[in-house]
Amino acid sequence: MPQITLKETITKRIEIPMETLYEVIDNLTEEERKNLLKRLRAKAVKLKPFKKDKINSILIDFAATNLYEDDFLKDLEEGLKKSSVYR
Repeated sequence: MPQITLKETITKRIEIPMETLYEVIDNLTEEERKNLLKRLRAKAVKLKPFKKDKINSILIDFAATNLYEDDFLKDLEEGLKKSSVYR
């Protein structure tokens, strides 16, 4: 999800839903759209290859937050094992 950083006396990072981003782009003037496209073409987007963690490592991270019950963690483990990424 795209994010933006606002700087005033406090810096806060907020998430912007893609639909909202599309709405912002839809409301740009023709000149602003040209400038946006020019900027996007000038700076290549850096994509990182997906790095798959071990299922146990993911479960440890979730458990460490103390936010999830054991049943959820078991379901998460089963779901990860069935997912296309881990098959």
